[in-house]
Amino acid sequence: MIKTQIFKYPFPYLVITLSDETAIVIDDDYDVTGILAELLESQGVKVLGLGYTGGDAIHLFKKHLPKMVFMDVHMPIKDGISALREIKKISSKTIVIMITGDTSSVVEEQLQILGANSIIHKPFRMKNIVQIIKEVQKHSTMMTT
Repeated sequence: MIKTQIFKYPFPYLVITLSDETAIVIDDDYDVTGILAELLESQGVKVLGLGYTGGDAIHLFKKHLPKMVFMDVHMPIKDGISALREIKKISSKTIVIMITGDTSSVVEEQLQILGANSIIHKPFRMKNIVQIIKEVQKHSTMMTT
């Protein structure tokens, strides 16, 4: 739940968004991590960390225990599928939203079996990500774009 407070003093119309939603963003494409982090912050989600490999994902997840993880499927060193498996072993209730350019049904089935809550296909539209965030938070069911 996002709570917004407006403080008129000492700064007129200063808006502070207070949210209990937290996330980490993991993608080997630095532009994607930056864009997603900005989008999440604009939606009141506090981004606790950015990473670029599956190993980063596991490290950041253990360190921060966020409510949501946004993670690429194909990354060097350790892929998102391996990281998803480990994250879900630690906390099956964590919302994990996978990001991929791979449209194969094999990958999608594997992600579903491992417990991904949603799959976002690249290239993606910002409004679709916002919609998925809201729906997954509401229902915690598998969704794709």
